[in-house]
Amino acid sequence: MKDFDGSNSACRVQVIILGGSAEARHLADRLGEAAQLWLPDRDRITGQEASASVALAAQVQTADALVLAPHPCDVDSLRLGARLGAQAGLPVLRLARPAWRPAARDHWVDLPSARHAAAHIPKGSRVLVTLGRPALHELRPLRHAYLFVRQLTEHRDPFPLRHGRYLHGTAPFTIAQEIALMRRFRIDAVLTRNAGGPGGWPKIAAARALGLPVYMVARPRITDGPEVGSVAAAMHWLETKLWLDA
Repeated sequence: MKDFDGSNSACRVQVIILGGSAEARHLADRLGEAAQLWLPDRDRITGQEASASVALAAQVQTADALVLAPHPCDVDSLRLGARLGAQAGLPVLRLARPAWRPAARDHWVDLPSARHAAAHIPKGSRVLVTLGRPALHELRPLRHAYLFVRQLTEHRDPFPLRHGRYLHGTAPFTIAQEIALMRRFRIDAVLTRNAGGPGGWPKIAAARALGLPVYMVARPRITDGPEVGSVAAAMHWLETKLWLDA
């Protein structure tokens, strides 16, 4: 069996990648013409009745495999992909980079979802929140803390919660920048998702350096099927599952 990179003309397969992560783009590059990458635009794929899901469903029906590789905490895309894969009877693989793990100096409080934050974060806390806008409705019970919600896209929307404000910034951030931000706004806790990877790690390292607690929302577990943590492992799974011989 030859390594499959999408250039083998005899390999007439089609792999749908539901993307949103760097790993999805890298896998699409490796597969070449055999891959079709779908990006979960927040205005398109945000629910089961979204118009894009209809077009995606049509593509899935004619595909040979489906790889779920959105942001590791993107519940909507994971649910959509799992549903469409099951309906089409396709082999479905989840590709997600490894989750972060706490070290000895870390002070983490694991949360099953963002809505559980209110029961754990102390009254009067000043919290840096990096959950993404779709999750903010889950923080409505957190009325006893002041929330600094980071946004990577500039906007002027009103803040939807009782106490707090948006902080706009452009990633990537360094550890030094995160420490400076936490000191400037007198942050005493961080509420974030376990996205894994190097991009979001500086805020975790900054919290460690300052001795701050991190309230870590766990990744959603949508499917019980196979899961891999690297593009190389995803390629191996596809080669084995689809018998990609040149």
